[in-house]
Amino acid sequence: MPGETREPQQQRSREKFARILQATATLLETTTYDELGTKLIAARAGVSVGVLYRYFADKEAIVASLVREWLQSDVLIAEKITAEPLPERSRELMGNLLAAYADRFRKEPGYRRIWYQGPHLAALDAVGKKTNEEIARHLHNALVHGYAIPDTEQSRRRARLAVEVGAKLLDLAFRDRAEGDPEILADAALMMDRYLFAPSDSD
Repeated sequence: MPGETREPQQQRSREKFARILQATATLLETTTYDELGTKLIAARAGVSVGVLYRYFADKEAIVASLVREWLQSDVLIAEKITAEPLPERSRELMGNLLAAYADRFRKEPGYRRIWYQGPHLAALDAVGKKTNEEIARHLHNALVHGYAIPDTEQSRRRARLAVEVGAKLLDLAFRDRAEGDPEILADAALMMDRYLFAPSDSD
């Protein structure tokens, strides 16, 4: 488990906290996780090592806080993409959702490095699960209100599974290519859409 994180309450301290996270993300563009150290992070953030340790127990705690912020942002992305007005075709909605998350791999400093080379943060497994559930809830709501999918336990389950599959395919698309594999991303949208609209055994 990552070490303890103490989030500050005062504005000035919150700014230092945010600078430490941003410095870590920026450093990860050119530095591996193993090479990363608290002294390096503190220097990049423009704070003393003592100040850094006031908020974070170690570098793993810093990365855990960074990942937690990314997960919170993932939910906001889903909320924005699935807000009305929706595209005419549901497959376009899937493509828009995947494209928004693909942009994180391409543009978010440190994101791809942590995804593939960072530590497994077991303490965040529950947070990641909750994030996917929230994304699936937004997706399901859009499908019900915009594309006439019935609001049933099966459709909710399929939305959850589609989000999990989409995350795995994003992983595959960016594993070997920094810009992502466009064919995998296109197929991911197709697979999600067809699965969500496939007739059930009872139909």
